[in-house]
Amino acid sequence: MIKKRLVLLALLVSFCLGQGQVYRFMTYNLLNYENPVSRNAYFQTVIKETAPDVLVCEEVKGSTGYNNFLNNVLNVVSPGAWKGAQFIDQTTNVDIALYYKPTHFKFVSTRTISAPQSYGLRSVVEFILEQVSTGVRVRVYGVHLKAGRDTDNASTRKTEATILRNYLNDLAPGTHFIVCGDFNIYSNANNTEPAFNILTQPGDDSDGQLFDPVNRIGEWHNNGAFAEVHTQSTRTTDPGDGGSTGGLDDRFDWIFVSGAVMEETYDMTYVADSYWAFGNDGNHFNRAVNYGTNTSVSTAVANALAMASDHLPVIADFRFPAGEPSPYKIVISEIMPNPAQVSDTYGEWLEIYNNDTITIDLTGWVLKDIGNDYHQIEVENGKVIIDPGEYLVMGRSADTLLNGGYYADYEYSNVFFSNAEDQVILLDADQQIVDEVDYTNAFPYGSGVSMYLTDMNLDNNLAGSWKASTTPYGKGDKGTPGRAWDDTLGIEIGGSKLPVGFSLYQNYPNPFNPVTTIRYGIPERTRVEIIIFDLLGRQIRSFIDPNENPGFHFVSWDGKDDRGQTVGAGVYLYRIRTDRYTAVRKMVLLK
Repeated sequence: MIKKRLVLLALLVSFCLGQGQVYRFMTYNLLNYENPVSRNAYFQTVIKETAPDVLVCEEVKGSTGYNNFLNNVLNVVSPGAWKGAQFIDQTTNVDIALYYKPTHFKFVSTRTISAPQSYGLRSVVEFILEQVSTGVRVRVYGVHLKAGRDTDNASTRKTEATILRNYLNDLAPGTHFIVCGDFNIYSNANNTEPAFNILTQPGDDSDGQLFDPVNRIGEWHNNGAFAEVHTQSTRTTDPGDGGSTGGLDDRFDWIFVSGAVMEETYDMTYVADSYWAFGNDGNHFNRAVNYGTNTSVSTAVANALAMASDHLPVIADFRFPAGEPSPYKIVISEIMPNPAQVSDTYGEWLEIYNNDTITIDLTGWVLKDIGNDYHQIEVENGKVIIDPGEYLVMGRSADTLLNGGYYADYEYSNVFFSNAEDQVILLDADQQIVDEVDYTNAFPYGSGVSMYLTDMNLDNNLAGSWKASTTPYGKGDKGTPGRAWDDTLGIEIGGSKLPVGFSLYQNYPNPFNPVTTIRYGIPERTRVEIIIFDLLGRQIRSFIDPNENPGFHFVSWDGKDDRGQTVGAGVYLYRIRTDRYTAVRKMVLLK
């Protein structure tokens, strides 16, 4: 029972670590299943023992077989617990079906990746599912490649594999998908089985590359060194159903995964040590799975495996969502989902706050939701930096003339906020979740009104942790992009608030014409210089206090230089410099 204990241990560890929810996927060749009454009880035993949540079946004979397996096997084992995805009858008696538990997954769509059947090629079926509690979508591809060892059949498998690989290569980078089924491939030898390398090698486009979760690749046909991964045949004699005989000596059945699934990414990941050619204990090479003692399953289960089909089912577990929590303390602190003064196309923005003690580079981080919205933070020849105690604004548009008048430190694309409910998810460069806000219409935002987090240490997934902004900016929408909502982040000392550290806030308003306010905080008595520069580095205006008291302070700039001359419209930099602190921000002067 060693393999079974490993699977149970992997599940237990996953739940104890709180790293998402674990679900089991299984692929199973049902051996020309239409309604074999004599085999249904064996299938019921296998399903009860394997306990899958998603099941992909090959050799389903039309809609009759599809419905009978659902009604006479799955929903007999667990009444009412199963549904079938939309079924496509391929009229080849090798149809592929997917079944799922609707408490865990929601069906989205079915389509075929067509191969011309007039030439004897078999089409792959694409199923898209959505995990219910997380909203994570996964693509599942059911495969049954052409059988037979001769050169013509190997050539057919090559063509089928090429069609599939080309389709997968066109998926977006980082897509989570599973490709499973009966591949009928005998080895990884490129001269005799080119299909395998077509599917698993990087190639010119690696987006569609398939990975073996257990990395047991080689000349597995009739090779005892690969005994523990063989899946066919489960028997050495024909019990009367016409299935193959010969004992376990081929690895026809696989669960392949995309590179994103093999990594510790946020959406979905493979649970280590959970892959199993179910019922194969590694001791039945060239023997029936129920020969003598099977150390991984009971005698009754081994008998059921031998009698139900000539293939073993293959199972693997996956975690939704996945990944370790990020070590970075970045907080999503303000969100504008529904601007009123301009369209959403330009006016949506969010603000983040560095609640850490270190400067953080956001390059390579990801902004996304649990649907299809996805943006990786990148700048050409540079970095996206946020200092401790600083705010950073990311917006749909960085053009202040179009976005309603806020200054965006970073412009993103392909992420859109719903005006009803949505998610804002921030992942670090290792695809670990940094922060996430799942907002609904119960949260205190509105048309032209952002919502701000009242305390950086609160749970920002609770509506009560947020308040509606009341301060106008730019063209009149309300919010405080790039600064504390009240400019008073500090600690109580002697009845008054003092800053917990040095801070330079975003000027307000920004853009401005003709006057703006620059706020800053200092926790100790020190010399303070506020210097305004143009983009060529020329000093424009200076404000100097040689002995500033600790506290929150501000200076106002009226768009004039030190000589009292009015400067032109454009982007300017303002810098604070003290004995122990320097910071720089941008502002925009309009005319």
